[in-house]
Amino acid sequence: MVICGENYHRIGSLLPPAGEKPKFAQLYIFEPENEMNHRLSNFASCEAQLLPELLTSLLRMLDEHNELVKTFRRVRQQLHDSDTPTLKLRIFGAKSRNRQYDLPTSSDIVALIPGDFIPDRDDRDIIVDHIYDGLKRITSLNPKFEALHFPLLFPYGEDGYHPLIKTRSFRQDTPADWVQIPQVFLVDHGADPIESLATDIYDSFAENYKNPFYLANRAVVTPTNATVSELNKYMLDHGAVPDPGKTYYSSDSLLQTTETADSFEECYPTEFLNSLTFNGIPDHELTLKIHTPVMLLRNISLGLGLCNGTRVMITSLGNDIIKGTIMGGFGDTDEVIILRIVLNVENPKWPFTLKRRQFPIRLCYGMTINKSQGQTLDKVGIYLPEPVFSHGQLYVGVSRVKSAKGLRILIKNTDDIPNDYTRNIIFREAFADILQA
Repeated sequence: MVICGENYHRIGSLLPPAGEKPKFAQLYIFEPENEMNHRLSNFASCEAQLLPELLTSLLRMLDEHNELVKTFRRVRQQLHDSDTPTLKLRIFGAKSRNRQYDLPTSSDIVALIPGDFIPDRDDRDIIVDHIYDGLKRITSLNPKFEALHFPLLFPYGEDGYHPLIKTRSFRQDTPADWVQIPQVFLVDHGADPIESLATDIYDSFAENYKNPFYLANRAVVTPTNATVSELNKYMLDHGAVPDPGKTYYSSDSLLQTTETADSFEECYPTEFLNSLTFNGIPDHELTLKIHTPVMLLRNISLGLGLCNGTRVMITSLGNDIIKGTIMGGFGDTDEVIILRIVLNVENPKWPFTLKRRQFPIRLCYGMTINKSQGQTLDKVGIYLPEPVFSHGQLYVGVSRVKSAKGLRILIKNTDDIPNDYTRNIIFREAFADILQA
């Protein structure tokens, strides 16, 4: 709180030291007959002067309704009636019950004799002590923190924020960028959400695992590459493809430039380079099976239809070449040959350029939403273990399907958010000129 340009965040003795003016909560206790004059004198240096009539009205209102003020008044009375003014005021921090929307009662705010004070208790954060014990810092997590600093904003002394605050139901207070998905499109995540969605999208997989038209017309899309890798691994390990498979390892090294330090190779050994993953770049370890679908990550031959994003079904796995059939069959020939190529990768996180020699492909039972742009499919599963993160992503994912009957969505939210809600990121500023027109 700022008073006359100065911040105040602490509270101290119930009574002022000898010769000093009362301030803060002391105003409620010390010399009540001169309380008004004390308050006005504390603000004498401010440019805007307080009106005595307004201040009297506010004090009357707080005395009548604010439980914190009532407590300080009770302390004043007990100090007046006691021969030994060594009273301590305890204000509870955490409460055993959550009553965020109830008005406080005197049982929440208690004035105690020192013998009842237990210093080791961690459920009380504000202690107002005797005159010469110094100021006690108030933690901002105390439910009374805001009410003490801003009494006019909390006229009843009600709780502000605290760790045990009772939140409203998500359905009652839904942010504007969250949308509710109709139940007809939802898939229950069950024990394994990837298995649930893969089984739904790739139904009858055992009978159709080598049918290019079956594979070409369905896919699972998701926001991140990490989730794509999990889904593709599940399909490879648990699917019905009988082929034992083959694993290809990349050759990774540092691109030699005039800026490359001699010590880089010692600092960044090959094992470290192998562990790096990048968007749009094949991983160091690439496991494939015959009849599995893959997607090209680079333009290889525009004339043959081998473009970035083209899907190919594997028909042969050699040591140095991979053969496949374009799923959709366009161009001069459906059968294509894929070779290893060298891909240079730069990342601001690393002070070097990585050279990775690998087949420029990735399994595509699942793909990122961004990579699915341009695809039109009969059946699409959208897997959202976390909400989309960029403008229009949810729309892109939903619009990949030809008709509503082919759309399935699996949402797995956290923080007690219902699994029929997800975030729809829209930069509304982009439409400002259109709306104004």
